[in-house]
Amino acid sequence: MELTDHISRTLAEFRFIPRLTPTGMTSDRIDLSAKLTKDKDEYEGLTLKLPVVSAAMQSVTGPDMSVALAQQGGMGVIFCSQNIEDEAKMIKAVKRARAGFVSNLEVVNPTTTLREVSDMISSTGYNTIPVVDGNKDKYGRLLGLIEGPIPINLPSSVKSEEFMRKFIQRPLEDIVHELRAENSEDQDIIRAVNDYVYHGESNITLDEANEILEEFYQKFIPIVNKDGTLKFMVFHKDLKAHQDFPDSVLDPGKRYLVGAAVNTHDYETRVPAVVEAGADVIFIDSSDGYSEYMRDTIRFIKDNFKVPVVAGNVISDEAFLYLVESGADAVKLGMGGGSICITQEQKGTGRGQATATFVIAEARDKYHKKTGTYIPLISDGGIATGKDISVALAMGADLVMMGKYFATCHESPPELIEREGNMYKEYWGEGSSRAKEWLNKRYGQTEFEEGVVAYVPYAGHVDKNLKDLSAKIRATMTSMGALNIQHLREQSNGSLELISESSRDEGKVHDVTEIKQG
Repeated sequence: MELTDHISRTLAEFRFIPRLTPTGMTSDRIDLSAKLTKDKDEYEGLTLKLPVVSAAMQSVTGPDMSVALAQQGGMGVIFCSQNIEDEAKMIKAVKRARAGFVSNLEVVNPTTTLREVSDMISSTGYNTIPVVDGNKDKYGRLLGLIEGPIPINLPSSVKSEEFMRKFIQRPLEDIVHELRAENSEDQDIIRAVNDYVYHGESNITLDEANEILEEFYQKFIPIVNKDGTLKFMVFHKDLKAHQDFPDSVLDPGKRYLVGAAVNTHDYETRVPAVVEAGADVIFIDSSDGYSEYMRDTIRFIKDNFKVPVVAGNVISDEAFLYLVESGADAVKLGMGGGSICITQEQKGTGRGQATATFVIAEARDKYHKKTGTYIPLISDGGIATGKDISVALAMGADLVMMGKYFATCHESPPELIEREGNMYKEYWGEGSSRAKEWLNKRYGQTEFEEGVVAYVPYAGHVDKNLKDLSAKIRATMTSMGALNIQHLREQSNGSLELISESSRDEGKVHDVTEIKQG
């Protein structure tokens, strides 16, 4: 047996030696965008505006977390340790949270009862239901709209046609023109517009639709063809989301990007469901991705769907090449570095996150030079601070995945818990007793655990935390004279220094009694 002779290093063991900061080098000039997946002939690789994704864990990433992350330029990955139907529902919830032209509407016909409509509102999350003639499962001529919630004092047997808000089928611009010609007051025009549907061709631009929303203070606009057939709707809440969150990452339909995790066991049924639900990228979830199970899962997805695939986790150059040659569009690296992961302790397998990142990044760069294909890397595990992210990016990662960091946030699924006057959230690993129902499906064993259950201090909302995090990364890049992630990698060559324990202690508050503010 041959033993490796180098020491496995963690991200916390490194510090930057600053490079020259040029005149005019300010944080607002720094570009933190990063490719999440490689470019391919059949689709363009996905790009995030902030190089962070949340871990696919029960205690970390649900719809709320995914929406909040996408609004800030990152992305959430919905966990697969749940029923396939439930995972698909979470993905659909993210996609419903924002859109441009909404074409996947739930519709009803005139005879649908209010009880059925109320059930639809509860199950889908849509609060505005179009009423169309003909089959309720297909778009037809728009007759009216039902806006929830349904009044509780109405009999549930009442038909949609008796309750719906009706529209007069005339072009909106004609109505407005007539009213203005009559010198009507602005408020009269606004009230009149409420009674009409925009009656135009389906090639109206989103900008034009948004101008109508803004000018006439509308909550939504139904868009129909000349024959009155419903095409889609545009909602003011989506326009407001665009204004409030300019860094949002969106799909071609102006909906938030979201990732979906799948495992290497039920992928043949799970993958079709999450793709149909709208997942933009598939993450194959495994604590050890260097396996033929992973290869088979990648190939199944590639043979049947045009969706990018992130495979992992791996910690060696040969494992990286195995996944790439199997068809992976990006690779996730790391094993045992998470704050609640005990894989290294239990199984003796793993590697320091800095070493894993550096080794695989070297393999990636050689592969890129040889083939011309660049494979993005996601460093997953052992990342707790902005400094850790900067080190990981400097060592060759394109993005990072974090669990504990986001578990502390308001948008993570667990409820807030008060303990001794302080607020906490529960945080557990996918290999812990809390997730034991899925242990056998993921690892083929339930005899021992690879994660623990813990409490983490509540840290508030995602947007505030990510603004603080990105500010720290930008500050590091400013000191390194780096304008983007690739530039940081180049500028950090020879400028990352291994530190001692005493040096690490020296860099923290020491020899004083700190006065806590607030």
